[in-house]
Amino acid sequence: MVADLGLEEFRSSRDLDAIARSIATPPFLAIRRLVVIWDPPQLAAGQRTAKEVELLGTTLNSRLETTAVLVVSRGTVPASSPLLHSVRAQGGEIRLLKRPRGRELRRYVDDEVRARGLQLGQPVMARLLDVAGQDLGRLHQELEKVEIFGAGKGRINDSDALLLIPPAPPTELYRLTDSLFEAPGRVGERLSELAGRPDLPPPVVVGALARVVRDLISFANEKDRGRNLPPWKEEKLRAHLKRAGEPRLRRWLVQLADLDWSTRTGAVDGQEGLELLLARMATELTGRSPS
Repeated sequence: MVADLGLEEFRSSRDLDAIARSIATPPFLAIRRLVVIWDPPQLAAGQRTAKEVELLGTTLNSRLETTAVLVVSRGTVPASSPLLHSVRAQGGEIRLLKRPRGRELRRYVDDEVRARGLQLGQPVMARLLDVAGQDLGRLHQELEKVEIFGAGKGRINDSDALLLIPPAPPTELYRLTDSLFEAPGRVGERLSELAGRPDLPPPVVVGALARVVRDLISFANEKDRGRNLPPWKEEKLRAHLKRAGEPRLRRWLVQLADLDWSTRTGAVDGQEGLELLLARMATELTGRSPS
């Protein structure tokens, strides 16, 4: 274990000066310090220059001998990256950790549940497995939630646990929302994949679209964009925001709310209203400028 005073973490931080100060700080009441740098934005593809990556490597080289540095990137780093060359030159170790799948993923979830002393029923374990298949970070958040709720009891009622852990959105929903911004011409095709799914009625799809739009509006108004976001997600939000534009997103949010109300009150058919609104949104995105 690393004592709290010997550990410092930076999450998606662009501030190389702060990182440099941290790794050059002597340990306090400990033999060594550990500095963890999560998802440095300098590694984000499509936005950062090779010079920024080189500066990050130079910054790491300024660490004290009493400081251990761990850089975690939850994205793809090219083998030719200057940072990888710099780390190797400094005697550092580079590991590629693949996302667990299949039986390996099931063992991972079982081990995490067991480590917390939890006793969960099969329906709860199945939901946790679905969550882990999409986002291991969210798995740990959900387990912490269940652990706090259990307050040391270990065994938790399945119905209580299922209320605490929301189901992971089906992959088809992500494909639909992503295609709206990245391939508008395929929105109809993606929507047809959801047709007839009892777990994905039109109000659920409308809600998923509204969440995406709200996230983009929130991202547009954040002063420190990218804070606590992995670089891949920041890049996606930035690209989607640039294509749609904030004024249009705000208008869409109102239209989605109107459609949700009209569907629930029976004023319009949910599927037809969703198809029509999505077609309009996709058509707007084929234009040249956001409005």
